[in-house]
Amino acid sequence: MVGDDLVICPNVCIIKSSTKEIKMKLTDRIGQRFGKLLVIEQAGRNNLKKVLWKCKCDCGNEIDVVAGSLVTGNTASCGCVIPNFKHGGWKNASYNTWRAMVRRCTRTHDKDYPRYGGAGVTVCDRWLDYISFVADMGEPIGDETLDRINTYGNYEPSNCRWAGVKVQNRNTRIRKSNNSGVTGVSKIGNKYMAKITENKKSHYSKCFNTIEEAAAARKELEVKYWNIA
Repeated sequence: MVGDDLVICPNVCIIKSSTKEIKMKLTDRIGQRFGKLLVIEQAGRNNLKKVLWKCKCDCGNEIDVVAGSLVTGNTASCGCVIPNFKHGGWKNASYNTWRAMVRRCTRTHDKDYPRYGGAGVTVCDRWLDYISFVADMGEPIGDETLDRINTYGNYEPSNCRWAGVKVQNRNTRIRKSNNSGVTGVSKIGNKYMAKITENKKSHYSKCFNTIEEAAAARKELEVKYWNIA
């Protein structure tokens, strides 16, 4: 913006213009750990004006890392662990799935942590190792992603499978707004009605006197529109 000045202070980024002054407070990362990296001090900004943090790796090396790479988990070491990827898993879909699973359950700074680790969902000790995870699960096929059979349970061999989008659409947690206690069934007055969505279009059953009838109707809608028996 013409006429604007960018002033960078240790903990505040100030943008001055002819009309207003905007202050954006930086999140202090000093003392926080991301994988093998421990943040020790702020290291200015890169040529794209992104905040850099100086980190000390468990191996002893120091490295400057962009804040976003730390928070997302894209950078978790100085690079010393790369030679250890002898399994070649980083090339496979299962590795990216495993990495995301562990991150959202163990890293408090991950954007999905509140819905997983923060909600009590854990990864079993065996699956903290990628080799063990892929030995149990194999590779996904097509549109399959990792699905917990009991959506309130943990990530462990007895509770996980690779499943396609339609199967996962059925196997979801009951929304807080649900007033019937049954996925896909709503209570309307003293009646119950089933609903399903396919390609962003909603389909409804007729109204029933009992929740059991509406639940059965929901299953029929799943067979009709999702082709799931």
